[in-house]
Amino acid sequence: MKNLLCISRLFLPAVAILLAGCASVQPARFYTLTPLEQQAAKPNPRDEAPPPPSVLIAPVEIPDYLDRPQIVTRDGRNELNLAEFDRWAGSLRENIAAVMAENLSILLSSDRIFVYPQVRGEKTDYLMALRILRLDCIPGDSVLLKAQWTIFAGQDRGGVTHMAAFTERLADGSYEALAAAVSSTLAQASREIARTLWTPPTAAPR
Repeated sequence: MKNLLCISRLFLPAVAILLAGCASVQPARFYTLTPLEQQAAKPNPRDEAPPPPSVLIAPVEIPDYLDRPQIVTRDGRNELNLAEFDRWAGSLRENIAAVMAENLSILLSSDRIFVYPQVRGEKTDYLMALRILRLDCIPGDSVLLKAQWTIFAGQDRGGVTHMAAFTERLADGSYEALAAAVSSTLAQASREIARTLWTPPTAAPR
């Protein structure tokens, strides 16, 4: 009986400590990218008002180290940090493609912006392949987005490739501000891509 009493005295505090530890586990927070606001976008002027272009966005490519639920930030030139409790709400590459589609739809005043493979068999004026070369997120400082995109046009789908870098300062050190800054760099990239789409690319020579 005494042995059982001793065991219970040792066991109950251990359980209490364990339960307290479980109760203090930090819950995960999830973030998503946001598209341009309709009022903030300035569609390109069209003198003769031709029909708005239609675009099919190919699957977006991102670096392998970004293709994970955790938000990845940069610490120095070569060190990366993974936020254990701050994560993307779903696939980052799919979120980028969806936001890009919404942005281009607003900027081009077109309701025919598609993300592969959501629409199959749809004939479009352009096919756009987007590759994210760098997405450097430095907490409390800035976000750098370096993107490469190729616009294919015409029946032979001759394409022209563009590359540009976009930066945005962070409002504060929070992950919410970081997600907003990434959204802002995507908005900058969307405006640049929209400008290239208004100037049809020349088919590559045969």
